[in-house]
Amino acid sequence: MKDTKRRLEMFSFYDHTAIQAHLEKMARQGWMIDSISNFGWRYRKIAPKELHFAVSYYPKASEFDPEPAEDQKTFIDFCAHTGWQLACTSAQMQIFYNDRENPVPIETDPALEVSTIHAAAKKNFLPAYAVLTALGLFQIFLMTGSILNDPIGLLSSTSTLVSASCWIILLVLCMVETTGYFRWHHKAKQAAEHGEFLAVRGHTWLTWLCLGLVILTFIGWILSTVFSENRLTQLVTLLVLLYMALLIALVNGVKRLMKKWKFARNVNRTVTFVSSFLLAFLMMAGVVWLSLQAYSGGFLEPGAETYEYMGQTQILYQDELPLTIEDLADVDFDGYTRERNVSESPLLAEMTVYQRPRLDSDSYDRIPSLSYYIVIVKAGFLYDWCRQTMFDKGDQTNNSRVPEGYKNVYEPQDPAPWGAREAYRLIGPDGSPYNRYLLCYDSRIIEIWFDWEPTPAQMAVTGEKLS
Repeated sequence: MKDTKRRLEMFSFYDHTAIQAHLEKMARQGWMIDSISNFGWRYRKIAPKELHFAVSYYPKASEFDPEPAEDQKTFIDFCAHTGWQLACTSAQMQIFYNDRENPVPIETDPALEVSTIHAAAKKNFLPAYAVLTALGLFQIFLMTGSILNDPIGLLSSTSTLVSASCWIILLVLCMVETTGYFRWHHKAKQAAEHGEFLAVRGHTWLTWLCLGLVILTFIGWILSTVFSENRLTQLVTLLVLLYMALLIALVNGVKRLMKKWKFARNVNRTVTFVSSFLLAFLMMAGVVWLSLQAYSGGFLEPGAETYEYMGQTQILYQDELPLTIEDLADVDFDGYTRERNVSESPLLAEMTVYQRPRLDSDSYDRIPSLSYYIVIVKAGFLYDWCRQTMFDKGDQTNNSRVPEGYKNVYEPQDPAPWGAREAYRLIGPDGSPYNRYLLCYDSRIIEIWFDWEPTPAQMAVTGEKLS
């Protein structure tokens, strides 16, 4: 049997009531708390026994201290004389245990205990949650701007939805924890005036719920990436996961190493913060560089043909396309690049397709090209919004940034040849039509560009292939 084990505990920093009760239960099961870190709580095996635990707070302490301060050592020695032995410390929190039947409490003055907890909270707990709340609000602000500018791109990206969900969950947790602390602190001060200790009512259930939601969200993200058609997305996801794991391990390693070498608190804090910033910047730059190299070097398309054009390596993509020029016309040309990019989430999927001649082709401008953009609406309530978004992307009637007389507009067309619910054609400012169409089907919205005027027969094939 293992002599140690780690557990992920989700107690609030100030919830000493629940922490004490939990550690007493663990002792009865034969486990003594040994250390607390960012990687969980470590317990060591002991003979099962009835122990009393007490959580005390030392506001002057820091997680960057190489060892306890002198007055903290004096306090620990004083507690030892009354039977309270130190189990472990974690920043401002100190955990003691006592095997006596009815030990004298460490804290006997309610007002002093509340004041000490509040001083410790102001040192670590409250600033950390304030920063996380500010970051959460900032991220939501950025995502709000993104959803206004490119709602389809955002809602069809699983990674973006995962990020948004995690930030929202974190923001809710921070606000509940902070509000709960201030409510407890207010009531605890009032109770202390009457000589009473006010038990803490933490939000452990909420923390576990939030953690569970985050884990489920990440599992969904990883599964969607594994089954994604986009190899670049798979590579970036793998690199980001490695980036996060390595960054956490390296930064914590730097902090532990500085403590082991007995560097002063301020030196440790400065070195840790600077190293975390530099490592995050350099490693993210590495993720971007590796992704660009893999994309431009053809590593994501093993076996694909490449060619050089104007000093750059070009990939001759040969993806399977739902609709090709060959489906619409007899074309005697075998130098096409066929590229399909897909982004998908539980709400939407978007597909961008290009069929173009390779750039070094003779008579490049006279060889027909085809491109189209498909939005598959999985969540029906988003259909009208997506339709309007795609309509407004081409139709500039309500776009105040485009002067009058220079606006393109979508003009309704007969949808029957396309087999669609609705069909529109883009008309230029001078009234001349473009070969660009917007087609609306039951769960798909399609924007398609032709190099030529499509015939009714070609419209029917397009509708059959893409609807």
